[in-house]
Amino acid sequence: MTTSPTFHSTAAEEPEEPEEPEDQPRSGNGQAHRVQLPAPRLGPYPPEAGEAPGAGRRAAARPGRAPRAAARTFAWTLPNPLKGRFELWVEAGSRPLARLTIGGLAFADATLEAGEHRLLLTAEGVGNRRVAIADAATRKVVADFEWHRPGHQGTLRLVDGGQLEWRRTGRWHPTFTFMDRFGNLLVRLRPDGRALGYGSSAHPEPGPEPSPSSPRDLALLLALGWFLLVSGGTAARLAPAATG
Repeated sequence: MTTSPTFHSTAAEEPEEPEEPEDQPRSGNGQAHRVQLPAPRLGPYPPEAGEAPGAGRRAAARPGRAPRAAARTFAWTLPNPLKGRFELWVEAGSRPLARLTIGGLAFADATLEAGEHRLLLTAEGVGNRRVAIADAATRKVVADFEWHRPGHQGTLRLVDGGQLEWRRTGRWHPTFTFMDRFGNLLVRLRPDGRALGYGSSAHPEPGPEPSPSSPRDLALLLALGWFLLVSGGTAARLAPAATG
């Protein structure tokens, strides 16, 4: 029986870093340097201009944005490396929230199982620049992801008109986020499989974007994000989950 992974406290969040620039330091042979640094500890947001010390970025919502709800902590685990099936756990959960099986040539496709829902994620196009997301039973496409800047920025479009932005932030300790059309942060994912899922208390107006309060929608965002990291070679190698 697979046991729940060890989680860090949700009370601490990661500081945001500016998006990594396109121009990287290069050596004499023209290849970019790759500097590997230890992962940072989770810490509170630093105060923004005009905020009192210790207030942090969560003290008040930015103008035009809905107040951010408390984050929930998630983690992707790999119970059996031979099967290539990842499990998504939520903090204090007694069983996995979802399972993601990645396979195909060069990690070109994946199957997401979240409760009664099964979705297929299939990379398409030259350089896998697109990912089609379809219902496994009907093969009906429900969403489409397209890279604008591979590995850094892309857009998730739903067939009913919703749209989310995927972006890499941080130069030395990158994280990856999904944000809605109002700029509200929905998901923050780390290469080591840890993730934070956010909700918002209200939107300026109703919209078709996935809701972080919906287990199916949240599982889709976390699964697509993890699929992008694994298929793009950005995800860290996960140790097999403990069993007992």
